[in-house]
Amino acid sequence: MSPVRIAVLVFLLGLIQNGPASALPGRDALNAAKDAASGALGELNAEITTRTRSFVAEYSINDHYVVEAARIARRRSASSRVQAFAATLAADARGSEIELRQVLHGHNVDAHPVSGLDFRRRGMIRELASTPAVTRRYLAQQLLAMREERILLRRYTGRGKVLAVKEFAERRLRRVDELLSTLQHLQHGT
Repeated sequence: MSPVRIAVLVFLLGLIQNGPASALPGRDALNAAKDAASGALGELNAEITTRTRSFVAEYSINDHYVVEAARIARRRSASSRVQAFAATLAADARGSEIELRQVLHGHNVDAHPVSGLDFRRRGMIRELASTPAVTRRYLAQQLLAMREERILLRRYTGRGKVLAVKEFAERRLRRVDELLSTLQHLQHGT
């Protein structure tokens, strides 16, 4: 077993035994632990992604996830503030996807956005669609997704090779910081 897998397993075991999920009841605790593990894996993946093709693929998958999660939150959440925030995130992700496609096309970058979700994010969507604590789970998942996206953008701005894509990443990093701040305020107020 690789050292990375061992580290992730040790982290997950510690999180399940001692982490914030232990304060939650039953199924919600398990879902929170799965989200935390998924978030840790996503952050690790974002830390090592610096190639343009990988960056574009990961970034586009995250945009698709945000849009799908927002659709569920808008339909299932009882909080009008969370519904409005979900609409804002979805519109931002759609605009981001369009802007990225324009940058790639306009600068003849040999990288293509992915048109769907990966296994990890499909699991997050399934969990969000079935959990009774949809508002809390949505906000927690979005926090994980934004942290991952922030790392991905920060890494590409520092180590990416294509100037036009680096400039896109810099613009998006500022926007993600704004949205992350709003999310944290919403999470503490809900």
